[in-house]
Amino acid sequence: MANDPGMLKRLKHDLITACVIGTVIAVSIASAAIVLGHVGDTEARRLLEAIIPTSRLFCSSLLTVSATILALMLTMIGLGNNADRNLADAHYHRIIKIALYDAILFCAAAIMFVLHCVPVYESDSLPGWWYPTIYYGVLIASSLLAGGAVAIVSLLYLAVKDVVQIVALGQTDHRYAACQTDEDDASSTTDHT
Repeated sequence: MANDPGMLKRLKHDLITACVIGTVIAVSIASAAIVLGHVGDTEARRLLEAIIPTSRLFCSSLLTVSATILALMLTMIGLGNNADRNLADAHYHRIIKIALYDAILFCAAAIMFVLHCVPVYESDSLPGWWYPTIYYGVLIASSLLAGGAVAIVSLLYLAVKDVVQIVALGQTDHRYAACQTDEDDASSTTDHT
């Protein structure tokens, strides 16, 4: 059942694990900007011109990855439905959460990708302090997107690992394996209809 405290605890544990991994990645990438030190207005404009194409490609890649993850999650749902062993409802609730986080990542990457289309570094009317602000903003946003992508892949890995343990390895005592009473309740419901 989705409201089983043990399953909710496992979902929370998986989410915390993925958040910690994503945060470590984001902080590691963002710390590179701190190591570089403060950049001046002219240097920030030059660095911005250098990183915008790479950052644009990164956002485009994240759009592709997040859309592919959503498509592959449908495959995992189909695998779970076609398996001889049933999966508990909590597994499917977990898939819904991962899909939600993946959709949020997709939206954030799309927004950042569109913002990259604005030729900020070619404008002469902007005050000089904007360039360091935009430069650090691009670095921080990219590190957050990278951390989010790693967190989502970590969540997906944990879900796939559990599906493999239940479907391929046949673990019947697994937390996400549907117990016999769940199967009996489902069959009695379909018999009455």
